[in-house]
Amino acid sequence: IADPETCDRMYESLVRIHTNYYKNKYPRLRETSFTGLTVEDCKMILATDILKQMEDMKKGTWKKLREKFYAKKPEEESK
Repeated sequence: IADPETCDRMYESLVRIHTNYYKNKYPRLRETSFTGLTVEDCKMILATDILKQMEDMKKGTWKKLREKFYAKKPEEESK
């Protein structure tokens, strides 16, 4: 950046972000989000295992059965 004043302002802004200046200046009363979930709840929901389970729950009965039988075919052929 050619202008040193602009550079200094940007640097100070980045320092405030890095040091959590506004988080410390305006502390939250509760550690929840707008959904009411805690940080741990959000992490659990975003975990890949939970996402896979949710995807399996969304599948219909016929799709589950089809995947189950198609998965067994290659094993039966190798026997």
